[in-house]
Amino acid sequence: MRNLIEELPEQISLTITKQDLIEFADYLIKEYASLQRTESALEHDLKKAIDINEVAAYTGFSRSYIYKLTSGGLIPHYKRGKRLYFKTKELEEWLTENRGFNLADIEKQASDYIMRNPRRF
Repeated sequence: MRNLIEELPEQISLTITKQDLIEFADYLIKEYASLQRTESALEHDLKKAIDINEVAAYTGFSRSYIYKLTSGGLIPHYKRGKRLYFKTKELEEWLTENRGFNLADIEKQASDYIMRNPRRF
């Protein structure tokens, strides 16, 4: 990059219009907003670990039930000494991994099965 700059003539003249400046400002504003969204997402992903009391408040489960889940290896957790820690992102994923089906989902699955296997009915 430095070599390219050194090869440029000593004096360069450019004509920049008002519209060019407006478009460049719009571009910078959009890039800045995108960067802010990315940083906000990263901060959420890197949120500090929470303790069992915060997990109980977050999930609505009792502390004793959370201890039972951790001892069975059923909930994502970390242990430092005698203390348990959890990451909110991992808790969100764990809480939503087994989505239940509603009546419309079940009816669609049944009709799909009948369409795939017409001879059985």
